[in-house]
Amino acid sequence: MKVKDAWYFNYTQKESEILQPDMAVPESHVGIYCEFEELVFPISFHILGMCKGEVVFDKDITAFGNGDDADISLRKSGYGAVFKIREDKDCEPDMLRVIYEAGGKSETFETECKYYTFSGQVSDFDGKPFPAVVMLYRYGFDAAPFIMGTWTDLNGRYSLRVPAGSYNAIYSDDNSYGISSLECWGWNIIADRDEVIDLKIGNGEVYSLNVSVNNGGVQTLFLTFRPMVYFKKEEYDTVVGEEKVHITDVAPEIAKEDVTVYVNGRKTDVISLQKLYEASPDGLHLPMYMVQIPREMHPDCLDKQTVVLEYDTKDRGNGRACSRGFTQFFYKDGFCTR
Repeated sequence: MKVKDAWYFNYTQKESEILQPDMAVPESHVGIYCEFEELVFPISFHILGMCKGEVVFDKDITAFGNGDDADISLRKSGYGAVFKIREDKDCEPDMLRVIYEAGGKSETFETECKYYTFSGQVSDFDGKPFPAVVMLYRYGFDAAPFIMGTWTDLNGRYSLRVPAGSYNAIYSDDNSYGISSLECWGWNIIADRDEVIDLKIGNGEVYSLNVSVNNGGVQTLFLTFRPMVYFKKEEYDTVVGEEKVHITDVAPEIAKEDVTVYVNGRKTDVISLQKLYEASPDGLHLPMYMVQIPREMHPDCLDKQTVVLEYDTKDRGNGRACSRGFTQFFYKDGFCTR
């Protein structure tokens, strides 16, 4: 077992500011991410948080691997695991030291801590404020106790102080989820500066948005995503390639003119839109789309890239379907890199 990352999330909202406590209540905590071939329990942690040379918390805790308790939670996925250790100090430590022992072996992990502020407004597709929760997954994709987040105010405005680093995803919605709305998702979010992130909630999702670079003769970007709407689920068989497959279809029918893409705030052309299928190892097939856009060279191409994709079918077809999603990346040696 090797600890690869540690952070402290300081949740400062008052109870009266939590608009829907039945949906989500974020918590202050120490997070520890480790990788392993085998987790051997018990695992003891000694965690030291420092700020300007002074100790702000000093905590000993043991994980026994027999489920969550009031002080420590664990989620595993493959060869990675996240420990959430509850701590409620109102502080931003600038250094964390984690001494951990398992199987008779002790090691130390130490990291400098930085923090940045995400802020903005959550709205709907009619431009109205949408009070909601804004949450981030740092690693993996699991239950709410492992999420960092905050609630907006009644005007949909939020400010969220987060530990520096990469996050698997950010999302926003309220308890109308699955009834009249679905989440606004951002993917591969990079907290390396204070940033304004406006979120837009509709009745669909831009799920698993990803960017790849065409470095061949045509200098373009490919955006792939799987759209969903809450009001559709159809099952049918079709032929993909030469294979007959069963489709579970929760996606709206999207046309090229329904799609709008922005790169670093600039609207760009949509060259093409193609329908594909995502396949799981157990045979599940779901409709997805690939959008091709120009790879435009601007002076900011050496900085972080933010790609925003929206679809809005207006009133065409069987009712309006709309959502926004976004993702971030850096170019390195001409390639898209995380």
